[in-house]
Amino acid sequence: MASLVSHFDGAIFDLDGVLYLGTDPAPNAADAYARAIAAGMRPLFLTNNASRTQEEVAAHLATVGISAPASTVLTSAMASTRLAAAQVPAGAKALVIGGNGLHRAVSETELVPVASADDNPDVVIMGFYPTIDWAALSEVALAIRRGALFVATNLDATLPMERGFMVGCGSLVAAVVNATGVSPLSAGKPDPAIFAIGMEMLGSTHPLAIGDRLNTDIRGARAAGIPSLHVLTGVSAARDIMLATPDERPDYLGDDLRVLNEDYPNIHREGERWVAGVSWAQVEEGNDGAAARLVTSDGRGPHLGLDTYRAAVHAVWDARDRGMGETLVLEDITVEQR
Repeated sequence: MASLVSHFDGAIFDLDGVLYLGTDPAPNAADAYARAIAAGMRPLFLTNNASRTQEEVAAHLATVGISAPASTVLTSAMASTRLAAAQVPAGAKALVIGGNGLHRAVSETELVPVASADDNPDVVIMGFYPTIDWAALSEVALAIRRGALFVATNLDATLPMERGFMVGCGSLVAAVVNATGVSPLSAGKPDPAIFAIGMEMLGSTHPLAIGDRLNTDIRGARAAGIPSLHVLTGVSAARDIMLATPDERPDYLGDDLRVLNEDYPNIHREGERWVAGVSWAQVEEGNDGAAARLVTSDGRGPHLGLDTYRAAVHAVWDARDRGMGETLVLEDITVEQR
């Protein structure tokens, strides 16, 4: 039996929602990661969080039981400074609003950091940091209104933390957009360029991307032509996966990172059913105007085993692609713990 990750020459991990939740480890992540490393997996860590340096990210990983060299970390701060530097001449002035990671990344370019909109910056690079406030957002808005190019490290609306989903960089950026009418360039996920940088750093031609968020991790991987695994430990829930648009559908489905070390079932159609292992699911079209419904080998309730969930996702995708989505009623889906 071959593990899922053994079919790839590297793995590109998202962090928040996959390996940890704020300061807490994600369920089963450390043990599953250690097993995959022992089996020969080569990792790269790709995060939209631009507030920390590579060394700070590696130190955070260590606190949740994951050992990783700083050189294996790629942040959106690193990608966004590449993007900004490519848009303006060498020596251009950059107003930098962000944490240590963004300031470090800018210092490694030919951009000249400035502290105020009154310095007439050519570009403003905005990232998340925990103490960002009205004054900082207003400085960004002033610089943009005076003609500075607007670059954001990422557009994530939320940030998974121990207590739940906190305000992310994208929500802060939205306030600036509302104030200026100017939308930013962004180098973070789902931009495929950041995945290309990751593949280059990893030295990989056939990696597996692993994430928890459809509109960044999975959408970006698909745009970059990289197979993706979605895990249910972060933002996007099982029902979200079923309702995903084609450009946000993962290739592989898991509850958590244990699936890296497991054989992945052949998910296929048999008649009207989609089958995964011994589990199956199908969407039954309602008669006389009744709503379509999802029926599975686990019954008609919303609590599904892992393989049943996999079969159900493919059944719903197929039904929606065939035009049955308008009448399909889906409850919130729970994947049973194992």
